[in-house]
Amino acid sequence: MSTTDAVLQRYHHLMRALRTERARRGADPWSECPMTMAQLRALSLIAASQRGLSSRELAAMLAVGASAVTPLVDRLVERGFARRTEDPHDRRIARLDATELGAALLERMVTGQGDVVRDILAQLTPAELEIVAAAFDVLQAGLQRTQTTSDNAANSTSDTMLTPQGTTA
Repeated sequence: MSTTDAVLQRYHHLMRALRTERARRGADPWSECPMTMAQLRALSLIAASQRGLSSRELAAMLAVGASAVTPLVDRLVERGFARRTEDPHDRRIARLDATELGAALLERMVTGQGDVVRDILAQLTPAELEIVAAAFDVLQAGLQRTQTTSDNAANSTSDTMLTPQGTTA
């Protein structure tokens, strides 16, 4: 087993233990989620967008038609999880953004209200907390490298043309 696989296995064990502890405490955020999985996925994509998504962009990301995404977005807007705003460059386009309520719901779903993790961190010594903080910094740096690599690959793909023989031109 590679080192990466061993670390991933430890991560999965930790996540399973956190889910178990949340369930034991009756603090499972998934059981209290006020929306469908499709709505939650759409809200996650909307919230992750830097400039807001158009309904067409959201439909493409969800791999559904525009007619399917409209009622999904309507429910998110009606319930206050998302809002439509006019695109500053093209008034015909409405941009979708997560509201504070929507962002808070996503945060609660990810952190489980932080109660279990907060209690665990409270049991650690200051030296152990420094190690955990350093590990988060390392993970953040890895995420940034992954994003940079993905961005570079997307840019080089768009700049490179393949000939009919499969070679680059």
